[in-house]
Amino acid sequence: SAVDAVVHVKVVAVASGQQQAPSSIFDFFFGYPGAAPQPREKIGSGSGVIIREDGYIVTNSHVIGDSKAYKINIVFNNSDEYEAKIVGYDTRTDLAVLKIDAKNLSYTKFSDSSKVEVGQDVVAIGNPGGSSFQNSLTKGIVSAVERELDLGANVDYIQIDAAINPGNSGGPLCDLYGQVIGITSAKVASTYGEGLGFAIPIDEAIPIVQELMENGYVTGRPTLGISGMNISDLQSQYYDIPKGFIVKIVEPGSAAEQAGIVEDDIIVGIEGTLIESIEEFNDIKEKYKAGDEITVSLYRNDKIVDVKVILGEAVEEQSSSQGQQSYEDFYDNFYDTFP
Repeated sequence: SAVDAVVHVKVVAVASGQQQAPSSIFDFFFGYPGAAPQPREKIGSGSGVIIREDGYIVTNSHVIGDSKAYKINIVFNNSDEYEAKIVGYDTRTDLAVLKIDAKNLSYTKFSDSSKVEVGQDVVAIGNPGGSSFQNSLTKGIVSAVERELDLGANVDYIQIDAAINPGNSGGPLCDLYGQVIGITSAKVASTYGEGLGFAIPIDEAIPIVQELMENGYVTGRPTLGISGMNISDLQSQYYDIPKGFIVKIVEPGSAAEQAGIVEDDIIVGIEGTLIESIEEFNDIKEKYKAGDEITVSLYRNDKIVDVKVILGEAVEEQSSSQGQQSYEDFYDNFYDTFP
């Protein structure tokens, strides 16, 4: 049954030798697509669902800290506990695949999420509050389908009114036949308020899961290989510069470096469209794939320059040898750039 296939995902501690610092103040506060966050020692938990009898488990990426740095244990209903290997994770869709060394496990069956209808009865299974309430069921209905949320995930969520609490993240959303139609996320639910639950449709999750199992990351995602900081209205007015985002780190060998983009360039447009933030830039960039050529507009030396960039492929785990920059250094450099 679906209940037997649901497990408790326990984040135990930082794995040795994996700690990374954020590469820039932009990464520290806002994050950057494809950049690994700073692992910190912690204990957390969530839910997961077994998808194959040989120990493959799907959960949310944020449950495992959006990183391969943490030690992850899987706890079953009978208190059996296994250490899990992180096969791969995808922060954009908030999905991750884990693997334990076990055989002949109960695993879930999938339904066709494209056939889910508004008003349909559903059940969310998970571990709200951790192991004390392991494999709790909450019942509700589908409130909406193909719900687009402003999360940069390119996912059309299933909206439900069943309770999705901390600890439910990564657990299955099932129809009344016990078949999985989605993977729930308490992180998304908490963003939009009480009484609003969301799940990644299983039809959209399966291709991501397959990519993670085969490659460890989702292939074909485009990247420039830069990080920086959005320029605020105040900074734009004070320094008489356009809004956009200022480049502070260009990864060696990246698409940006090959195109001639350098530190302190201000990116103001992409493919002829003006942008005022990295979020606006990424919204357009995500319409392309690795290997595509795009035009990026830069503000440099008091004029606008267009450069051609052949997009690289984003890989979730980044090298720890990237240049690092402290909070103070970032602002020192910013004021040095615009005295």
